[in-house]
Amino acid sequence: MILGSSTVIVVLFFLFHISALGASVSSRGHAAHAKRDDDLPARVPYIFPPPGTDPIADHIRSRRVNGTLLDLDGVLLNARLVASGWDDLFGIIRDNNTLPPTMRELFILRIAVLNEASYEWIQHEPVGRSAGLSTDHLRVIRFTPPFSSEKDVRNVLGEQLAAAMLFADWITKAVRVPDDVFNGLRKFLNDQQMVEATATTGGYNLVSRFVVALNVDDKMDVPVPIPT
Repeated sequence: MILGSSTVIVVLFFLFHISALGASVSSRGHAAHAKRDDDLPARVPYIFPPPGTDPIADHIRSRRVNGTLLDLDGVLLNARLVASGWDDLFGIIRDNNTLPPTMRELFILRIAVLNEASYEWIQHEPVGRSAGLSTDHLRVIRFTPPFSSEKDVRNVLGEQLAAAMLFADWITKAVRVPDDVFNGLRKFLNDQQMVEATATTGGYNLVSRFVVALNVDDKMDVPVPIPT
């Protein structure tokens, strides 16, 4: 059968479109089911080098679920050395510390609330749940006013996580952490873990300010979600 010229053009256009779509998915490094962002614009373009073409991007992929580059990574890769240093730092803070996982994720989620960084919350709420935070925990993290030491907070979170949340509040909102707040957390952690707790809260204050200022995934003005 001989195809008309218009039919050939349509077929070629279709094949080009499918090829381009496949390349886009491949360069991002994930399949549709692994998607974690809405891919909405940021204040700078996203850079997603194809797998095997950029060692920094490939190293970041190795830390991500299913090799997924996030929109955060796409923004960072505008400044490759920043992206590399960021990957090293948060590879340690996230993946190689000795903090209880529930405490680590509480720190991150609480900072997202205090700094109104919905992108950070959206990325970490499922991680927090996997680490063991319940919906009740998440609602306390989401709704409790800063610096609260109410009994109800301790009843839901327990003494350890309540002390961690108060520590996160002070280091985020006031920078200077009072001795009683520091020592309240120190009852549950050793010296190494106190350094890790301070690095985690300080580091994720950086993350929250970064994703908000650059409007990563267009989430700057989106309210922090309510856990359900």
